[in-house]
Amino acid sequence: MQQEKLVSLIASGMTIAAAGRGAGYSSPQATYAAAKIPEVQQAIEYFRQEMREEVKFTNQHAHMMYMEAYNASATATEMKNTTDSLVKLHGLAAPDNATQVNININGTRQLERMTDEDLLKIAGKDMDYLEPKSD
Repeated sequence: MQQEKLVSLIASGMTIAAAGRGAGYSSPQATYAAAKIPEVQQAIEYFRQEMREEVKFTNQHAHMMYMEAYNASATATEMKNTTDSLVKLHGLAAPDNATQVNININGTRQLERMTDEDLLKIAGKDMDYLEPKSD
């Protein structure tokens, strides 16, 4: 797993030393030794060739990067920000679908100063509307 991570980080453009730190190697010497293994070099070359052909960045890649950022978080705030980003990435936050109604009435007339009769006219009702009726 550590070598796979090393290959992935080097192929994505990181230096060998930085990739080694990201993959969790104990020292730069251990990283350079791992990077010289023929199978690792072959894997790095393969993935570099794949990246040259086409850059494939998907939600899965973004998710993986966010999870790495979450695991590297030093504070609760960093963890919360990463979690918020993951929620947004995966569309888990329910959008506010509350209906909003905006009413514009005759520009300068103040609703507070209008009579009940005028307000009922605006609402499309007549004065009888407010009177209780027996059924």
